[in-house]
Amino acid sequence: MGNRLKDILRREEVSAYRIGKDLVMDQGYLSRVLNEKQDISLNKLELIADYLGYDLQLVKRKSSRKGGK
Repeated sequence: MGNRLKDILRREEVSAYRIGKDLVMDQGYLSRVLNEKQDISLNKLELIADYLGYDLQLVKRKSSRKGGK
C-alpha cells in the first residue's frame, strides 16, 4: 500500500509532510507507511483518500475463499 500511496502523492504533487500537517497525522507513522514498514489503518487511508479527492471502492476481482460462485 505504501508504494501505491507514494505514487499517488507524486502524481498529485502533495508531500507526506503536507498531508501530516493538514490531517494532523504523525510524520513517523506516515513515513513507516510509505516505506512499507507499517500497515495503514482503514480510517487513516480514508482520510488521506478524501483529502486527495480519491474514492475507496471494494471491487470484486476473483472468486472469494468462502467457496461461493
